[in-house]
Amino acid sequence: MNFGDTLFQLRTERGIYQKQLAEYLTVSIGTISNYENGVHCPDLNTLCRIAEYFNVSADYLLGLTNNPMPIDSLNTKLSDEDTVGSVLNAILELSQSSRQKLAQYLSMVKICEEMPGMEGTIEKQKLLIRRQKHAIERLNQTVGRQAQEILRLKELLGEKSEISP
Repeated sequence: MNFGDTLFQLRTERGIYQKQLAEYLTVSIGTISNYENGVHCPDLNTLCRIAEYFNVSADYLLGLTNNPMPIDSLNTKLSDEDTVGSVLNAILELSQSSRQKLAQYLSMVKICEEMPGMEGTIEKQKLLIRRQKHAIERLNQTVGRQAQEILRLKELLGEKSEISP
């Protein structure tokens, strides 16, 4: 996607009019239209202000990455020693195989985080299974009684047939 398409997408997804963005950047609405239509590109200062306005990176606006995360978010602290940026650097230093294993591990961690919200659903499913088990047991008892009744009736019919000429 080119700069104009990205700018248009960001603006429309967030419900921002060209006029609002133009006022923020102190440019004309026509200039915003020209940016979006690929007629002109903003200067470096304006590009940085657009990135700041939408809280995305300039690289994202320029189509150099699909990740809109602003560059300053790399400084977000994860622990006393680690930031998002330092962890990303450590990941990039890993072998391809280790990065794949890390991605799998992160997927498992994400699933585990979602599990507490599923406890209610799991308990409901367990209750439903218990009810179904009891229903099956009752049906088995009914089938057993009916089988005994059929045998009794067969015996009675068998006795009568022996008595009849």
